Amino acid sequence: MTNSHEKQDAKIYHMKRGGKMELKQLINRLKILADYFLSNGVEDIYTNSKIYEVLIAEQFGHQIINGHAYTPDARDEKGEFYEYKHYKVSSSNHTWTFNDFTDRTIEKLYYVKEVYFAVINDEYTIPDIEKIFIVPGEEVARYMEEKTQHISNLRKMINISPKQIMSNMAYDIIEMEKTTCSSKLKEIFMTASKIEAITGVEGILTSNKLWELLVAYELNHNVNSEQRKHDAYDELGRTYEYKVSSVPHWTFQDITQNVLDGYLDDEKIVLAVVDKKGFSVERICFCNPNAIVSILQCKLQDRINCKKTIRRISSYIGMSDVRRMIDGGDAEWVL
Repeated sequence: MTNSHEKQDAKIYHMKRGGKMELKQLINRLKILADYFLSNGVEDIYTNSKIYEVLIAEQFGHQIINGHAYTPDARDEKGEFYEYKHYKVSSSNHTWTFNDFTDRTIEKLYYVKEVYFAVINDEYTIPDIEKIFIVPGEEVARYMEEKTQHISNLRKMINISPKQIMSNMAYDIIEMEKTTCSSKLKEIFMTASKIEAITGVEGILTSNKLWELLVAYELNHNVNSEQRKHDAYDELGRTYEYKVSSVPHWTFQDITQNVLDGYLDDEKIVLAVVDKKGFSVERICFCNPNAIVSILQCKLQDRINCKKTIRRISSYIGMSDVRRMIDGGDAEWVL
């Protein structure tokens, strides 16, 4: 199904052969740089804004810790742990967000020496850290214990503002005169800037935009910027929803009825498996949006029927779902 309003709004980028070749070269350069950081202990540098954690770590000689939500972000040479939070000046939300927190999230903060709340000016090609509020981990933990007792949102999310830090916690503040940036990290930002200029896609070092670009390159699609309703579109203006994972298991988060209805406007929902270390797209499946929405609705209803507390309206599509859709003529592997 084609959205006429999306087609009118879409700024189609018809890249010439030379442009696609340059894009491929730049993506390959990002892979080489990712390999460099991996050899120095930093995994998956292009996902979930991790690159900004690396930028903060470079200011203080910290070592990034690779782990999950319950591990600290970094350690120093003495073995002390640190948690990093940042917001970007370009963002409409000038607070630091703790998403999907649990008792373990708060407990973890008692074991970190300090939490670094950074303000990053991303108006420049090389981002500039303007200031950092440094707060003892136990101060942040106690504040969150107190303020989260009566939070009613099921997702368990809390925002902390500069004013809240200054009014409720002991803190130091560092006004950064100059942001230190290693040559390799600087090259990442510069390469990403060139890719954004070629594709018209902003923020490829946040969220999953870089991996969506890899998929779009294979499909000759164009990726929308973060704020767009749909992830990608083709030369006819038809829209697509992308789900990209490193394994054949695709998560759909915050799927309200409005979101599900939006999927029905798409030509296809694209399920892709990407090797994030090899920078290669392993598999791509085109799925009928109606079939995907039906599966997700059934799974959500099952959770409700089991009377499980749903903290976040999310579900998933797995390989068994894909096989059933293929058998029913609602999906096909295109790669």
